[in-house]
Amino acid sequence: MAKGKTFAAKVAHDMSNEGKLICPVCETEMKRIKLILSRDSKAGTWQPKYEFRNVCKCNEQDIMTGKILS
Repeated sequence: MAKGKTFAAKVAHDMSNEGKLICPVCETEMKRIKLILSRDSKAGTWQPKYEFRNVCKCNEQDIMTGKILS
């Protein structure tokens, strides 16, 4: 059976920046989200278009309100 992590080990892991993308402008972690956009099909109906974006405090408000889509 695997040994469980201690609380101190979990906190140290969360506080490290290893493997995290940091925004050079606002100095916060960039999180990857999945956007579901709409596109028209050939038949004139709605189809989903999936797109992944990195979001930080700089562009979070614009992406969530739909200002930046492309």
